[in-house]
Amino acid sequence: MRVPARRLAWLRAELARWQAEGVIDAETAERIAGRYAAGRRVSLERLVLLLGGGFLGVGLIWLVSANLDRLPPLTRFAGVVLVWLAAAAAGEVLRSPARAEAARLVTVLAAGGVVFQAAQSLQVPAYASSLLGVWAAGTLAYAYATAAVGPLLAGVALASVWYGWYVGEQGSRAAAVAVSLVVAGVVATSAAVLHERRWRPGFAPAWRLAGIVLALAGLFVAAFPGVAAGDMYGSPALWTGLGAAALAAGAAAALGGAAGRREVVPVVLMVGAALLLAAWAPGDGARYAAGPDAAQTLRALAGTLVYILAAVWFAAVAARRDLPALVYLATAALVVFVTVQSFAVFQPLLSGAALFLALGVVFLVTGVLVDRGRRRLMEVAR
Repeated sequence: MRVPARRLAWLRAELARWQAEGVIDAETAERIAGRYAAGRRVSLERLVLLLGGGFLGVGLIWLVSANLDRLPPLTRFAGVVLVWLAAAAAGEVLRSPARAEAARLVTVLAAGGVVFQAAQSLQVPAYASSLLGVWAAGTLAYAYATAAVGPLLAGVALASVWYGWYVGEQGSRAAAVAVSLVVAGVVATSAAVLHERRWRPGFAPAWRLAGIVLALAGLFVAAFPGVAAGDMYGSPALWTGLGAAALAAGAAAALGGAAGRREVVPVVLMVGAALLLAAWAPGDGARYAAGPDAAQTLRALAGTLVYILAAVWFAAVAARRDLPALVYLATAALVVFVTVQSFAVFQPLLSGAALFLALGVVFLVTGVLVDRGRRRLMEVAR
């Protein structure tokens, strides 16, 4: 049973006191404590404040963008900077965790406004990926300076989008962007292991969440029929990312112990699988839509198998670490992938009622199997 962390701490203190008084023995205390696990509920106050902070930050950027021609550049820049500084100060002064999180969310969004306003004043194109990179770097620095998980998640998301955008700017196709996402997943997973073992344990779940999302998103695109490598192997950004991923994975394997190696090595293998899927291109998307041949069908089945194994692995890791939210995430990703992939595979082969019948059977079987698998994983973890 999952209970709030505060109540779990109280229960453990009581069990220790009862054991010291001789009311229960150590085995009984351990058996009672094993029935409960820490859980966290999102309160209505926290949800409303986060939504309010998000709307306020987006509204600020929108307001400034809509009035670019009406306000002097210095006035626009000064206004956004004042909001940014005020929100940053409020995030450190407010004692309520929910209010502080909302203020920090406004700080992150206002920082983006500051970056883009400064770039506009310096005549830097707004569509340049470098602006997003500066925003991501500043957000990550802010997250570590304040030890806040919310800005960390925002910074990782911004950095991931920036890296994929940067790879795409070099003329690469979808396959290169897909591989870059899996590469970012290796870096995030390695960061989770290093934070858990050596640095900030509180940041490990956020990095682990990012690793799962990035790796599954990249494999989703790489496994899709018709995705070809193109000129991805000539992308300096992709090779730089592969080098960074190798260094991060090596550090995690060396410093994270056996558990760290068991978590990082499979994600590294996913990068290899994504590269092989990108290189294995029997035909382009137009040819596949006209009707898949045996090689294309085999490639689609191989991509499906890779994605299923990756999603099941992430679900198992989350269940072993008692992270039910990540188990649900991996389960949902698997269901969505099988749904989309089934439509892509059967649509060129079947039409009309036969297509709907085949997809209906696939959806029902997938739903039953995935739900039973998720329940089994959670039972084994307990």
